[in-house]
Amino acid sequence: MKYVEKRLTTPDKAQLLSWLLPTTSSKPLKKTLIIAYAATGNMANCVYYANEFLKAGFDVVLFDYRGFGHSSTFEIDPERFYYNEFVTDFQTAIKAAKTQFPTNQVGVLSFSLSTLLATLAYQKEPFDFMIGEGYVSDPIAITSYWKRVANREFTLPSGVEVYPNATRKLKCPLLLLAGTKDEITPLSTSQAVVAQRPNRSLLTYEGDHLQGTTVWKEREFADGYVRRIKEFAEKI
Repeated sequence: MKYVEKRLTTPDKAQLLSWLLPTTSSKPLKKTLIIAYAATGNMANCVYYANEFLKAGFDVVLFDYRGFGHSSTFEIDPERFYYNEFVTDFQTAIKAAKTQFPTNQVGVLSFSLSTLLATLAYQKEPFDFMIGEGYVSDPIAITSYWKRVANREFTLPSGVEVYPNATRKLKCPLLLLAGTKDEITPLSTSQAVVAQRPNRSLLTYEGDHLQGTTVWKEREFADGYVRRIKEFAEKI
């Protein structure tokens, strides 16, 4: 894959490593997709996703939050659900995507916790469309889930109480992907989020948390998954 490596500087001076990947498709979609992982690992975990979306005609942006990969060091408490600084990082990546591909629509594909971060980032740095798998609609409920099933006591940052309102204020077209057997982000929560606005839609698969690429595999990795997202993006 052809890519440009860039260091992105956040407003509070953190340095984020980012890879900007232009499509080589003969039929470019003129749409940029920021792929954000679920807050474990680093952006290298997303390269297989990126390759498939590049072939489908998307330009792709990958980045690492501070404290991950080769971005700025940042002390992370493993029992902290998320940090507000990660929202700042996401906003910086959105701005970079707009700058690198100025004639494109900009969308976000986010997984699990990154759906929360993308939703909060949108409030100050809006984008044109969003796809979320394992959408976090209630971070307090998820921390309660982990307390119940694994006896893990997650803490939450200040301002978390405004998050449900941020979800309602997400005005761009939204596609949620949800597993029928998902206990972490149950299908019912995605259904409730989609019901808030007419430009939201939901696709379900018979599976657990973040198993969409596996369930929708047709001939090769993520092909059915990418096809569904491309069909959504082409209508915007």
